[in-house]
Amino acid sequence: MKDQEEVEEEDAQEADQGVDPARDALQAGCDSGWRRLNRPSGGWCVRAFGGVLNQPDAETQCKSYGATLSSLQNMEEARSISRWALSALGKPSGSLWIGARRFPRCRLQPLTATCTALNSFDMTDHSATGLAGFVWSPQQPDNSQSKQDCVIILSARAPVTVKNVVWPLAMLDDVGCHPGVGDTSPRAVSGYVCGKKATQ
Repeated sequence: MKDQEEVEEEDAQEADQGVDPARDALQAGCDSGWRRLNRPSGGWCVRAFGGVLNQPDAETQCKSYGATLSSLQNMEEARSISRWALSALGKPSGSLWIGARRFPRCRLQPLTATCTALNSFDMTDHSATGLAGFVWSPQQPDNSQSKQDCVIILSARAPVTVKNVVWPLAMLDDVGCHPGVGDTSPRAVSGYVCGKKATQ
């Protein structure tokens, strides 16, 4: 049996060689820079990227990495992605595109008995399951002006206030898929979250 000193020496050697079991578990089956999420459908690798793009262009960028805009499995994923994304944004807060689109049958209308907060949108990554990933900000989705067919998540260290409205971090909002340029608010679209299947 190894004594404590031998174990510590092996740990130090692994650290020198870049072996970190905790980090490796977060990346198992994922490319460098991507993080692994464990979903009922299997391992899923995610990565946030900074950049002011419209939603279709963000989807195109994800495809260039062999990925798609990532949906959310649950609130835990939303919180993790919100936290991880801050380094990609390079600023204290901002919103990111995720993989969700309003169903055609629910376009051009507010929430109704048949188009609710939980069934108006399709999780487009075909990996997330169930409805627990629809973690909406208060009073959302509202389909303002009947033109909000895409979805963003707020990445921030704390809730942000814009025009006297408090926006909680790691929660969703429906927005237009082609936002105006020049938005400098703390929740302006500033990036996107890509996802792809883990290889193991």
